Amino acid sequence: MKALSIFMVALVLQSCASVNVAPPLAIERERSRTYVMNFDKTWTRAVDWFADHNVSIEKIEKTSGLLTAKYVLETNSTYLDCGKIDVQGVLGQPTIRRLGSLNVTVRLTSDTTTTVNVNFFGEFDLRARDAWDGRTINSEGKCVSTGDLERKILDYVGR
Repeated sequence: MKALSIFMVALVLQSCASVNVAPPLAIERERSRTYVMNFDKTWTRAVDWFADHNVSIEKIEKTSGLLTAKYVLETNSTYLDCGKIDVQGVLGQPTIRRLGSLNVTVRLTSDTTTTVNVNFFGEFDLRARDAWDGRTINSEGKCVSTGDLERKILDYVGR
């Protein structure tokens, strides 16, 4: 009888949903580039990236060189690395939303050069249903940029 009880406890524990996240690797990514362009031309190209990609601007402060996106941007694993997310014991596929925040600074570094810095970072929100009792499972975590969005913005500014 004791063996049956231990088996039942083990079965129940196996059936419960679990979410395990191995954090993303800390990899150095290019986030800054200096261009041989005056400030106004560089600033215009940075603003144009937001407009051409339908990203609403929250702050646009030319004197400080700051541009920030108005909303968090929903994206995918191409742009945000949220680590290895392992989900067990759930019904169907979990829903994982990756949400990123974006800001760009444009700074005059000399009479003929301007530096652009792009910062993109975010988090994930996971939702699933426990296969054992159907309850909702939620998990959140931090994500880091893969560097692809920064590279695309920096390439766009420099074209």
